[in-house]
Amino acid sequence: MIFRLKRIFICMFLSCLPGVLIFSEPLRNYVCIVRGNLPKDTVKFLEDYRDTLDSRGYSTYSKEIDAYLKGSFGSGFVYYGTDGKPYVVTNRHVIAESDTANVQFENEDDSTSEYKELKIIAADEDIDIALIALPASYSRKGLELSTTPVTDGEDVWSAGFPGLGNDPVWQLGKGIVSNSHAKINELLSPDISTIIQHSAQVDPGNSGGPLMIADTKASSGYRVVGLNTWKAVYREATNFSIPAPVIQSFVEKTVAGKQSAGDIDDRIKQFVKATGDKDLAFFALGKYVSNNMISKSGGDAFFSVLAKAPVSVRSTVVDIFEYDPIEGLRYAIAYEIWKEFQGEDGTLATEAGTAEDSTNGKKISLTPQGKTSIATLWNTEQGNWKITEFDTIENSKLGKKDKKDANKNSDFSVGEPYFISLSGGILLPFETQTPGYSSTLLFNNKIIAFGIYLQSEKAIISTKTDDSSTEYSNNLTTMTTGGILTRIQIPFTFNKFEINPYGTARLGLSNITSLLTDGSSRLHFAVGCGLEFSYNINDILSPAIGAEYMHEFYGLTEKTNSLIISAGLKFFKIN
Repeated sequence: MIFRLKRIFICMFLSCLPGVLIFSEPLRNYVCIVRGNLPKDTVKFLEDYRDTLDSRGYSTYSKEIDAYLKGSFGSGFVYYGTDGKPYVVTNRHVIAESDTANVQFENEDDSTSEYKELKIIAADEDIDIALIALPASYSRKGLELSTTPVTDGEDVWSAGFPGLGNDPVWQLGKGIVSNSHAKINELLSPDISTIIQHSAQVDPGNSGGPLMIADTKASSGYRVVGLNTWKAVYREATNFSIPAPVIQSFVEKTVAGKQSAGDIDDRIKQFVKATGDKDLAFFALGKYVSNNMISKSGGDAFFSVLAKAPVSVRSTVVDIFEYDPIEGLRYAIAYEIWKEFQGEDGTLATEAGTAEDSTNGKKISLTPQGKTSIATLWNTEQGNWKITEFDTIENSKLGKKDKKDANKNSDFSVGEPYFISLSGGILLPFETQTPGYSSTLLFNNKIIAFGIYLQSEKAIISTKTDDSSTEYSNNLTTMTTGGILTRIQIPFTFNKFEINPYGTARLGLSNITSLLTDGSSRLHFAVGCGLEFSYNINDILSPAIGAEYMHEFYGLTEKTNSLIISAGLKFFKIN
């Protein structure tokens, strides 16, 4: 299931976790730190979106973008292709949103050698592997791949630069192969290859580093048997690597020019099939969303997921966003796309039109059964065909607006749910000048809320005289407690302000302490409507004020009307 991928396995990329440091001088000539360089347009988009999030009270999310913009890192190793040229092999997720990469080597004299703005030759999203070209002037040797499969129990070494504090620090770890042919579909399709499970030390930041066996015949003293890529979160020393034959095949195809985007028709068939993947659901579509589309539509899609998506989807997207904001936006778009292919009884059969050449890529029309056709535009990105335009998203409420207007209007949305809200205030019965008080504790879930209330008021009981004139009794003070059965609310957010009109129903007992003594306790039922105003200080706390009209019934015949003026706090927002 889609949530299992995020909660059980992590890609070991950017961390501040400490590690045991065992130094090996020669290996540092072969293993490097890899940092991706985001396109300038992406950086500008993230800066603008960070400010939008902050203006709407999403300070936690804006801080995640701030941290992301400071940069992240992974590891890589030098390998010479069959063309005799030097390359750096790493994981795709290390440079996923980047157009170029910087690599840095630690020298034996404690100095560093850095190569900047290197071209990313190719990246394979299914295998999670990427190839970066080193300059022709690079003269150091590269690591060699092993041609012998590893066996269970065999000693292996991991090398890389996991984080210590906020900085990458060299680490060499030793362990054994615990499963030489692990089949874990969530990580790598068994149709492509099995993967190596091992216990050699890896931590976030090791992504893209080599898994090796000792070999005195190799120039470095080691040969590469795998590419360290994943770590199991809830198990000790359970790490996974992409086997050497897969690395070799990827590099050879890339060098020979065979690692291309492939046929667009095949890519579309894969996409249509992925719309009906029951195990991965919308998660299966993430790899088809381009970085270009994220800058254009990711912000609106993320707000839409926060406001309207089911809790399970929202939680998954938020989890990814906190790890990598760009990936979070990518999967928010993936969810918006996935919805277009879903019907009441499951995934809709979809027909794909013939690919048409365009100055910007390939135009493809997709027609889900019973729906109008959807125009899409595809282009190549890191060697893969990806969606750059999707008609129903481009023509959404904000899709046709220019960037300035889109940023301005994205500050409005259907409001966000809070987990708990607490309020209290003065209760003013219409039939008397004696005020009371009312307090509520609500648990909210989007447009529905429920909870408990406590109120005290001077109830005015109406009675009929023989000549049908009305008399009032002013001497009954009631203390009422009970449950708020339902509260139907439609909150709207403008920047940090929220307006929340609602309707509500209450059911309780008045003077409950007298129930066992004189039996004067009576059933209390009330219906009402109200309007609440709140200001989102941040995504934890929001003060609110409001007014609510109530039409109340005590017992079966006695009734009164009241106005509640209240103030309170909302907190622990669920996103």
